Amino acid sequence: MIVTPQELITFALVFSRLVIMMLMAPAFGTKEIFAMGKVAIVFWTAVLLLFYIPLPTQFPNTPMLLFFAMIVEMLIGALLGFIAQMFVVGIEFAGSLMDTQAGLSVASTLDPSSGQTTTLLSKILKQLGVLVFLLIDGHHVVLATMIQSFRGIPIGSTLDLRPASGHVIEASVKIFEMALQLSAPILLVVFLIDFGFGMLSRVSPQVNVFQLGFQLKPVVSLMVFLTIVPGLVDLIYYLLERVSAELLTTMLHLRV
Repeated sequence: MIVTPQELITFALVFSRLVIMMLMAPAFGTKEIFAMGKVAIVFWTAVLLLFYIPLPTQFPNTPMLLFFAMIVEMLIGALLGFIAQMFVVGIEFAGSLMDTQAGLSVASTLDPSSGQTTTLLSKILKQLGVLVFLLIDGHHVVLATMIQSFRGIPIGSTLDLRPASGHVIEASVKIFEMALQLSAPILLVVFLIDFGFGMLSRVSPQVNVFQLGFQLKPVVSLMVFLTIVPGLVDLIYYLLERVSAELLTTMLHLRV
């Protein structure tokens, strides 16, 4: 089988879009999946897509044009991967809010999957979000979106990044809304505890409310967290179901 230069250029462009989206997408971008495994998945997916996607009508005829075309494909993959990852980041941020308010942020540890320090509830919610994402076949949605993106946004097509950038910014705001929805029970309980200790300090100033709150808030917050776990799973399930809709909307905004 003879490989033509046009097929090599098409493979390079397909590979550029897929590899960035794979690195940023939830479940695929974690360090639990070894690097060679990711490269193998992207490589063979790109090879198979050569027989499925429409070929470009005009190929870059200079190395500089090929370089800029690969940059455009990487940008498309980064936008789609960011939208998919945004929901898991929002769930993890909710755990960070819980840890900060409950006083558990002092027990931060190094997360080998990300190379960053993380806290207890933040790590638990992140793993829970990835688990729910896999249970609802979210990884299949990401792979299907990778393939369909070449139908919706063919290689070499003209892009308008302004609507897509605006949609990404609007979608980023949802991270804080999601985090507040998930962490609202813990925030409310901690507020009531602080309010009660504030009243106690006015009635009995000799009581060390700071030391007492430091011991009480983590215990109460963990008890509340264990109580609301079933409701959190349902809410996480609802949020992650929106990944496919957000990916489709992003692709529609990228098309001219």
